[in-house]
Amino acid sequence: MDKKENIKSITGLMHNLMLSAKAHDPHPWLHLELTREQLRVIFLLSFKDRASPGEVAESFGVPKANVTSVIDRLVGKGLVSRQENPGDRRSYILSLTEEGRSQVERLREIGAARIKRVLERMPNEALASLQMGLESLITALKKEGEANGCH
Repeated sequence: MDKKENIKSITGLMHNLMLSAKAHDPHPWLHLELTREQLRVIFLLSFKDRASPGEVAESFGVPKANVTSVIDRLVGKGLVSRQENPGDRRSYILSLTEEGRSQVERLREIGAARIKRVLERMPNEALASLQMGLESLITALKKEGEANGCH
């Protein structure tokens, strides 16, 4: 198989991986009383640490007005906090509260435990190949990020 065929096969396998993960186990966050949009904001803030409502809207490609009510509900649930933006008094900065960080961490732990259970069923040779492939993918992603000015 040439490189182009390998890439097509791998992207297809990754798509099937996502479909398989969804089909066999409900998302660990189904028990949370959060909408998809609220989850997106929470995870964005877990990666960015802090963001203005405009940055949140820009990240999702929607108008700022579309995220305002979502943010208000998350603040009301005690998952997100607002602080005055020292650079712009008309705006504020969003960040996760302790409870918000705790929710994200619990979701990540549930996902990691599920992956661990699945990996424990795989033979050692397959695990070694998967590890090597994932390490290579991470290295390539880091190089891509560096090339795009991300650190």
